[in-house]
Amino acid sequence: MIDGGTSPDKKFSIVSGENKAGEFGVYLRDAQTKKLIGQLEEVATGLDSAPDAYHAHWAPDSKHVGITSRADRHWADNAIYRIENRRAYPVKTPELLCHAVPEFCQLTKELGGALTEDQIYAEDTVGKPWKARQNSSFSKIVKWISSTRFAVSEESQWQVKERDPSATIGHYGEVETLEDGSNESAALYHVSFDAEGECELLPANKTRVLSTQPVKEQKTNE
Repeated sequence: MIDGGTSPDKKFSIVSGENKAGEFGVYLRDAQTKKLIGQLEEVATGLDSAPDAYHAHWAPDSKHVGITSRADRHWADNAIYRIENRRAYPVKTPELLCHAVPEFCQLTKELGGALTEDQIYAEDTVGKPWKARQNSSFSKIVKWISSTRFAVSEESQWQVKERDPSATIGHYGEVETLEDGSNESAALYHVSFDAEGECELLPANKTRVLSTQPVKEQKTNE
C-alpha cells in the first residue's frame, strides 16, 4: 500500500504493484477483501515502483483522492479521482500558474508556447528551436480543507529567451539572467515559480482555483 493509501472510511486503499497479468501500476483496492477494483491509469509510474514513491491524500468523506507521483526526476504529477459506486473517475487537476501569474502565461504564449524537454528532443538530438521551455513541475494536494475544497502546492522551473519575464512573476518566484551558450546575442532567463492555492471541486469532474498565494512571501511572514 502506498503512503496515505487507506481511505478514512476504511473501505478502500491505494496500492502499487503488479496485477495477475504481471503489469505494474497503481490500483484502487477493496480494503476489506483485498481485491483490486481497477487501475488508476492517470497516475505517473515512470520513475519508481516502490510504494513510498506514491502519496495519497484522501478527502475526509472518502469520495475523492489525490495521488502524487513522479513521471521522472523533474516532473511530479498530481492525479485526482472521484470514488463512486466502487469506481474511480479522473478529475481535472487544477493548475495554479496561470491563475497566479496570468501575465507570465501570456508571455510564454506569445513566444510560441512553452515546450518540455521531451517535446524539444522528440525527433532528434539537435532539438526544436524554442523561446520558452518548462524544465520541471511539481504539484500535490497539501491538505483537504473540507470534502469539496483542498489546498495545492505547485512549483515549476522555466527558461525564457529574448524577453525579460521579471515583471510577470511578481512575488510568486524569482528570475535570474543566464548566458545562452548557443546564441550570445539572445538574453536567457531562468524562472522559478512557487505557490499554494485553495481549490474547489465542481460538477462533471472539474475543479477551479479559488485563490493563490506566493510561498516565498508566506514563509517570510512566519
